Amino acid sequence: MLIKIGGMVGAIAILLSSNVAIAQDTDRYITVGHDKLGNSIALDKETITGTTYKLYGMYKDGIFETTFHALCKESRLFLNHIAIYGSEGQLLQEDNKKGEIPFVATSSPGKAMQIVCQQIGAPSR
Repeated sequence: MLIKIGGMVGAIAILLSSNVAIAQDTDRYITVGHDKLGNSIALDKETITGTTYKLYGMYKDGIFETTFHALCKESRLFLNHIAIYGSEGQLLQEDNKKGEIPFVATSSPGKAMQIVCQQIGAPSR
């Protein structure tokens, strides 16, 4: 499991920091924003389940993974999970606090929510 996650962390880190996707990943990740350093924040289309989705971004030498759940018709957004992985794929920190966060259409989670909602045919407001 650690090897699989480590490889995933490396591939995602390359994608996010260079803005150049590996050929097989160009259809998997959609850039939905950038952090203060200009690194991409990406929606992983393969993790979308209904209206639950994951965003990835750079964090020091590794990546962060955030899981959100959307209520499309109500334009409500919920944070479900945050995990930070080191460069070798090791879990460094995890937070399972769940709760509603403000929906901001121009934020990375908000843009991703709009993509997810549109994909299932339930556009957000």
